[in-house]
Amino acid sequence: MRRLLAGFVPRIPRGAIGPFVVIAFSVAGIGATVWGGTAGKAEFIVESYDAGSLDQFAIGRLVAFEGPGLYVYGRESGQLRILDGVVRTNGCRVQWLPDDTRASSANPGGGPGAFFDACSGAIWAITGDAVTGTDQPLRTFTFLVVVQPDGTEQLFIEVIGRDPNNGSGGS
Repeated sequence: MRRLLAGFVPRIPRGAIGPFVVIAFSVAGIGATVWGGTAGKAEFIVESYDAGSLDQFAIGRLVAFEGPGLYVYGRESGQLRILDGVVRTNGCRVQWLPDDTRASSANPGGGPGAFFDACSGAIWAITGDAVTGTDQPLRTFTFLVVVQPDGTEQLFIEVIGRDPNNGSGGS
């Protein structure tokens, strides 16, 4: 077999293996660079929303921002939770149903209110925790409080990695 392949396998002199490896890796590197430059680049989208004065948020209160599909909830700990109103798996917007009791067992204090996804039928508590129809909570985003020159505190929400085409489905 060795003798049969001898005519088809290129022979590299012993002293030329080092330069051959360098040339091979150089060609591979140049090819990868060219391919990487022409291949589609992944988009990493970061959007920032001015949610207004910090004074409008309170413990137990949910504030909706319909345009960007965001909800701000004041947790019992005094912290804010920013909830994504766009379901990551299907792109549909959730509806906030303040009198719906299906999530009462998961809501703080057992009160009414539920997020509902009309596309999948899933239900989430006011905190964004999954109740039925999914095991995934609503996605949360980060925020920044900026003290303005007049001393007021302004809330800015940073939406990271949401598909800009999502949010048009459902209601």
